[in-house]
Amino acid sequence: MGDIQELHLSHNSLSGELPLCIQKLTSLRILNLSNNILTLKFPSLSFAKFTSLVELSLSDNSLEGVLFLNSFSNNSQLTHLNIGSSDKHFQVQTENPATHLSAQLQVLGLHDCNLNANSAVVPSFLLHQHALELVDFSNNNLSGYFPSWLIQNNVNLSHLVLNGNSFTGSFLPSKVHYNLRWLEASGNSLSNLPMGINTTLPNLIYLALSGNSFKGTFPSAFSYMGLQFLDLSSNNFLDNIGAAFLGTMSNIIALKLSGNHFYGPFPQEILLPSILHVLLSDNEITGEISQKICGSKKLMTFDASNNKLAGPLPTCIDALSELAILNLRGNSLVGSIPLELCRLQKLVFLDVSKNNLSGPVHCLPDIDHLHMSDNRLNGTFPIPLSSRAVNTHTYTVDLRGNQFSGILPNLIDTSFPNLKVLLVQGNMFEGIVPDTICNLRYLRLLDLSHNKLSGQLPLCLYNMGLDDGLFDFHSDFGTFPALFNVVGLPDQEEFMTKSREDNYKGNILNYMTGLDFSSNQLKGSIPESIGEMNWLRALNFSDNCLDGSIPKSLSSLSNLESLDLSYNNLTGQIPPELVSLHSLAIFSVAYNNLSGTTPGTKGQFITFEQNSYEGNPYLCGPPLLKNCYTASLSPRTTGHEDDDRVGDIIQFGCSALFYLVGFWTSLAVLYFKRSWRWSWFLAVDRFSDFVMVKLAMFTSKFCGSKQPIRVSVGQQ
Repeated sequence: MGDIQELHLSHNSLSGELPLCIQKLTSLRILNLSNNILTLKFPSLSFAKFTSLVELSLSDNSLEGVLFLNSFSNNSQLTHLNIGSSDKHFQVQTENPATHLSAQLQVLGLHDCNLNANSAVVPSFLLHQHALELVDFSNNNLSGYFPSWLIQNNVNLSHLVLNGNSFTGSFLPSKVHYNLRWLEASGNSLSNLPMGINTTLPNLIYLALSGNSFKGTFPSAFSYMGLQFLDLSSNNFLDNIGAAFLGTMSNIIALKLSGNHFYGPFPQEILLPSILHVLLSDNEITGEISQKICGSKKLMTFDASNNKLAGPLPTCIDALSELAILNLRGNSLVGSIPLELCRLQKLVFLDVSKNNLSGPVHCLPDIDHLHMSDNRLNGTFPIPLSSRAVNTHTYTVDLRGNQFSGILPNLIDTSFPNLKVLLVQGNMFEGIVPDTICNLRYLRLLDLSHNKLSGQLPLCLYNMGLDDGLFDFHSDFGTFPALFNVVGLPDQEEFMTKSREDNYKGNILNYMTGLDFSSNQLKGSIPESIGEMNWLRALNFSDNCLDGSIPKSLSSLSNLESLDLSYNNLTGQIPPELVSLHSLAIFSVAYNNLSGTTPGTKGQFITFEQNSYEGNPYLCGPPLLKNCYTASLSPRTTGHEDDDRVGDIIQFGCSALFYLVGFWTSLAVLYFKRSWRWSWFLAVDRFSDFVMVKLAMFTSKFCGSKQPIRVSVGQQ
C-alpha cells in the first residue's frame, strides 16, 4: 500500500474519522477526500510526512479544530490545496504562527473556514506566492482593502473568488493584467467601480459584484469589454436602463441587474440574439415588452418581476423555444394569457402573479411551477395540456386571488401526481373537496380557503403528504449555472399561518407544511385521522359549519405551530391532551359551543389570551374570568335548559332529604334525653322573653308613652 500515489475518494458519502492506516501512504501525490461527511480533527491530523504530496483536497467534510497552515512547510511539491468547511468549530490559521511555505501553490481554496478568525486578515504568506492561478477565499469575513496585489503579483492568476467578505477600496491592480478571466467579489463593501476596468482587465469574461455599495450610472467601460457574464445586482445604480451601451455588449450571455434603481422604458437592446439569461427584477422599468423579445431565440431565463411594465404579453412568445424561466410577477400587465404560451415545451417556471391579467386560461404547457395569483383570471381550474393524457411533473400551483370557479378537478391526483404546493385561496370554487386529493402523496401545502366549498371534509386526508420528497428548484440551464446563480428559480410561496401571511422561499419550503380550509361552507365533524398527519405545522378549519367535538388525536401533531378552529359549531370540551403540543404558537377555538374547562395555563397554553376562547359561553377557567366553580352554580341558558332542570331537581331533592333527616334526628334525641329536653325548652323560653322586652320598648318609644313598661315574664 505504501506505493499508492493517487487516492480519489470524493463524493462517496464516506463518514466517520479518517482511518489511521492512511498515515502509512507516504508516497501519495494526490489525495482527494472532498464532498464526504468525514470527521477530520486538527491539529492531531497532520500531512507533514506526505512529502511527495502535490494535490490535497479536504473541502466539504466535517472539519474540527484549528489547522495551522505552517504544518505544510515541508510539503515542497504541493501545488493544489483545497480546504473548506461550513463547520463553526473549524478554522484555518496562517498568522500565528506565521506560515512559510517552501512550495509555490497554483490552486489555493480556503473558503468557509473562518480563515484567521481573530485578525480577519488576508494570509501574509501570499506575498511570496507568484504561481497562483486560482484563489478562493470566499465567506470568511476578511476585512481591509481589496487585495489587488494578489492579481498584480501573480501574472498567471485566472480565477479570483472573494465573495462574502468585508473588503473595501478598488479591486484593480496598478498595471494591466491579461490572464484574469474570472472575478467574483459579491457581498463585500466595495463602493467605487473603477472606470478603467476595460484596459486594466481586458480579458475578463466573468464579473460578479452583487451585494456591494456601488452607485451612480452604469460604467460605459463595460461596452468595450468581452464580458459574457455580468452580475451587478443588489447595488444602488441609478441610470436609464435603455442606455446605448447595452447594445454594444455583443458577447453577453447572462446579464443580472436586479435590485437596483434602473428606470425608463424596457430596453430592446438587451435582447441580443446570443443572450441566454436576462434578470432585471426589482427596478423601476416601464413600458411594454416588445415583440422584439421573440428575436432572442436562445433566451432561457427572463426575469423582469417587480417593475412597472404594462401592456399585454407578446403573442409571439412561442418563438422562444428554449425559454425555461419566465417571471413577470408584480407588474401592471393586462390582457389574457396567450395561447402561444402552450407551445413552450421547455418552460419550467411561470410566474405572472400580481398583474391585471384577465379572462380564462385556455391552455398551459406541461410546467413544474405555475404562479398566477392576484389577477382577474376566470374560468375553470387550469390544467396543463399533457396532464389530460399523461402524468405531469408539476410541483407548485398558485391560483390565489382570482375569479376561477366551478369544481376542483376530480382527477387532480392524475393531473398533478407530484404536486407539493396547491394554493387556490380567494376564488369561487364550489362543490365538495374531492377525495382524490388524498392521493397527492407529496402535497405539504394546501390552501383552499375563502371559496364556496361545501360538504364534509374528506375522511382520507391522512393519506395526503405521506411522502416527504424534498424540493429541488435548480437545474442546469447553461454554462456556470451554480456560480452565476442565474438559475436559482424565484421560488416563493405565501401561506397564512400564525395570523399573518408569510413568504416561504427556497429550501424553507421543505419544512413549511399546512392545511387551510377556512372560510368555506364545510360541515360535519373533523376527522379523527387528522392526528396521523404529524408533519403538519399549520392547521386552519376556521369559519365553516363544522360540528362535533375537537378530536383528541390532534395532540399527536407534535410539529403543530398554528391551530385555528374558530367560528364553527364545535361542542364538548377542549381536549386536555392538547397541552402536549409544545410547538404551538397560535391557538383559537373562539365562537363555537364548547363547554367545560379550558386547558388552563399549562405548557404553551400559558401564552394564549382570552380572545383564543371568546364566544363560548360555557367555557370556564383561565385565562377566562369565569371561575369553573361559580359557573357550575349559575343558571344555564338556552340550549342546556333540560340539563339545568334535571340538575335543579336533583339539588332540591338532596336538600329536602338532608333537612328531614336532621329535623327528625333532633326530635328523637329530645324525646329520649330528658335533661336535654329541659335545656332546650329553657333556651326557647329565654329567647321569647328577650323578644317580648325588645318589642315593648320599641312600641312605647314609637307611641310616645311615659308610663312605665310592665312585661310579665315566665318564672326562672
